[in-house]
Amino acid sequence: MRRDLLILAGLFAALALFIALGPGRAASVPGSGASSHASGPRGALALYRWIEALGYDVRRLQYAERFAPDPEAAVLIVLGPSERYTGDEAAAVAEWVERGGVLILADDRPGQLGGATPLFRAFDIELFVPPENPSPEPAPVLQPAFSAPPARAVVAGAPTVLRTTRADAVPLAGASAAPLVLGLPYGNGYVFASAALHPFTNGGLDEGDNAAMVLNMLRRAPPGGRIVFDEYHHGFISQPSLRALLLGTPWGWAILYTALMLAAYLAFTGRRFGRPVPLQAETARRSSAEYLESMAGLLRRAGRREALQAHYRATFKRRLARASGLSPHLDDAAFLEALAAIAPERAERARALLTAMAAPAASDAALLRLVAEADQIVDGG
Repeated sequence: MRRDLLILAGLFAALALFIALGPGRAASVPGSGASSHASGPRGALALYRWIEALGYDVRRLQYAERFAPDPEAAVLIVLGPSERYTGDEAAAVAEWVERGGVLILADDRPGQLGGATPLFRAFDIELFVPPENPSPEPAPVLQPAFSAPPARAVVAGAPTVLRTTRADAVPLAGASAAPLVLGLPYGNGYVFASAALHPFTNGGLDEGDNAAMVLNMLRRAPPGGRIVFDEYHHGFISQPSLRALLLGTPWGWAILYTALMLAAYLAFTGRRFGRPVPLQAETARRSSAEYLESMAGLLRRAGRREALQAHYRATFKRRLARASGLSPHLDDAAFLEALAAIAPERAERARALLTAMAAPAASDAALLRLVAEADQIVDGG
């Protein structure tokens, strides 16, 4: 392969990998961010596997026709959703908590930027960034609620805090006036609201006492109880199709780009379509005239003039019989007698020609004259 072609192929491969792995595209892929599918620093795959190792029945809420909390779940974990909650979805979660569910809700994007903002509002909680951060870093634990195992400080990794007008809300970590984590009894259930997403992520779970805080939250689920991660609001809404994978993921764009470049290369370097080229076997096929010429040449070189003369005599009689409506299988005498009853003059000429053809011709020219005369008699000339 030529050196320039190798260079071109290498450039295309590098461009395809850049499109697939480039950081500018990662945020638009389902499962990125704080998803339990994501293994990056801001993902929550480590938390999912850790809870699973603790013996809980861990599941993901995904690929559903519509969002609805699992009625069998003891805990619902919502971590920095990339898809914004609707009012009806937030109300469904509040109703599920009121019936006895435990919600662990964490996000660090306030206002319209946060997909969980409607869910915070459903419990009268607001996520905001204060002008001056009153919460120290790491944020101290304020209540003995996180004592089994003991948690003393939480590494937040974000300047956001919470505020609420509810009198039954309990600050659990951070500053009392601007807590980082709130505990809120709601009906028969309970809500853990966190303005810090970092403690739940792959990169922050093992920092400070973050893991101890999360484990204390999970204590509200019975041993072996069902714990559900909300992946519906991380883009896992419906089963992906081939079209969605090709048009909606970086690897799909890379495959389409590579296929387009390959098609363009083949179009510019390939051979154009044109007239059909006959096969060599078809062009080598001989014509019937060439066959006749070759057979005549063989007979001439073999000196078989008498065979040709006998052939022309039989052909003449057959043609004359067809033209006169007689049988060519009659002997010469009967044939000429029957022909004389129809065309006496033609019968006399035919008798003379058949007699001449019965004797050996003196030369090729003499044979050709006999054949020409036979044509005249048959044609009525």
